[in-house]
Amino acid sequence: MTDDAQNSPDAGDPGDAASEPIDPQHTAIRPDEPQPPAGAIDDGDGPAETEPVRAQAPPPPPPATTQADVGTDEQGRSAVLTEEPRTAAWIGGGDAGPPAHAAGADEPDSPHRATKAGITAAIVAIGTGLLGAAVVIGSIRSRDEADLDWSNYGVAVGATAVLLVIAILGSLAARRSGGRAREEVITWPGTVGILATALVIGVGVDDDGSWLAYVIGGTMAVLAAIGYVAARRAAFVVVGILGLALVYMVAFEDFVADSLGEGHPEVTGAVLIAVFVVVITLLGWALPSRAVTGVVVGAVGLAGLTGILAVFLVSRFFFGFLFGMPELTSLDEGSPDDFGPGSMEAGFHEGDVWWLLVIAALLVVLWAAAASITNHSGFTILAIAAPAILVPLASFALAAEHPTWWAAILAAAGGVLLLGAWFVARLRERRTASELTV
Repeated sequence: MTDDAQNSPDAGDPGDAASEPIDPQHTAIRPDEPQPPAGAIDDGDGPAETEPVRAQAPPPPPPATTQADVGTDEQGRSAVLTEEPRTAAWIGGGDAGPPAHAAGADEPDSPHRATKAGITAAIVAIGTGLLGAAVVIGSIRSRDEADLDWSNYGVAVGATAVLLVIAILGSLAARRSGGRAREEVITWPGTVGILATALVIGVGVDDDGSWLAYVIGGTMAVLAAIGYVAARRAAFVVVGILGLALVYMVAFEDFVADSLGEGHPEVTGAVLIAVFVVVITLLGWALPSRAVTGVVVGAVGLAGLTGILAVFLVSRFFFGFLFGMPELTSLDEGSPDDFGPGSMEAGFHEGDVWWLLVIAALLVVLWAAAASITNHSGFTILAIAAPAILVPLASFALAAEHPTWWAAILAAAGGVLLLGAWFVARLRERRTASELTV
């Protein structure tokens, strides 16, 4: 039965209940509400049917909606949530389907960027892992003896080539239509292929010269930059940071280390790490993945500082044990006064530990500021983890005679800062509330 049946000659008397005017506020009838009796309508082809009550005038068109405004009722019919009035107007309860705008007819015909890779991500992950395993096995077994085993090395080179070729083929797809699946095909075969390239170069050349480190690190950085341009994924940034770190360390060893002397190698290493962290963080700040860049290089820096303090700690506990003395005033022919009283305990200068804590404090301030700007929890974790890890290690390395004072001072400082944060948050809350009431 269609709407045209009401206008047919057999529709009955206009004064019937079916033709009574309906309240304009109820132009749309919910499917879960009971239908009022409509009266029998005889169309001449069979027994009478009952037709739902409909308004004489068509309802006004609903406001424009987005796809998120369109839902379904319990029976699977389309629903459009309107703003005025604040009720749900169910569209599609009769023979006519949902309006065109509710079905998405106004959406552009151009393809949208896919936000999920689907089954492609699973296939890429498994395939990349298998090829990576082939590279590792082939590279390690290539140097079982002095000569290069070309059978194993050839497998490693071939698997590396497959990874890079797949990444290149993935980059040929259009960025918009390829979407997330395209990025997966580029990113993981590409990043693993770059690491595999560094491995096969190192195994194949087998030279201890620093020039090889420059070649490997530079190759990693260049390929990572190309991959980032193609996919704009942070995984390439991580690989590029590793390549730059390798070049940075070798360059420092070749051009700077000799001029600094060997008096304070740990402090020199800490400064080297801090400079690298700051420079890479600032350079990566212009990229969309600036948070990932800063967090990754920050994690590398934190690991380096932790390693230096671990060297101090091991030196204190094992140096005195091996030489049968708990404390050493000096390890060279000079006087202990050259570095201050008791500055060479356990084989290192105590002042070096304090300098390392100062460097770590500067990095913590940097990470805390980055967290406030980017709202990225990675920077917050770094700012929390650095003092929680480095300060206890420093207290052990210094063999603090009164650790209670260390803990008390740290607790007091942390409590004051947290109370200040609470006070600032309350001020911001009141200011926001006053602005909303205006």
